[in-house]
Amino acid sequence: MTNEERAIVASCAIEVFRGQTVRQRLPKCSCGVNMKEEEIYEAPGVFFEEISVYGKTITLIEPVCPECKKKIPAVWTALE
Repeated sequence: MTNEERAIVASCAIEVFRGQTVRQRLPKCSCGVNMKEEEIYEAPGVFFEEISVYGKTITLIEPVCPECKKKIPAVWTALE
């Protein structure tokens, strides 16, 4: 992961993992790897997905699994 990607993850992590508009679940890969929030910064790569919820654009974090090297899709819930 590049320094630019780390900066984007840092700016989005609080909003998506502890925010009041959406709540993203911690990444869990189909191969069985469960990532903690801190481990996302050490992922081999990361993708970002923008969604619109209640008229607000939110950037979700989709890290690459360190074991199988597949993208872990973001799973999220809209909060009221």
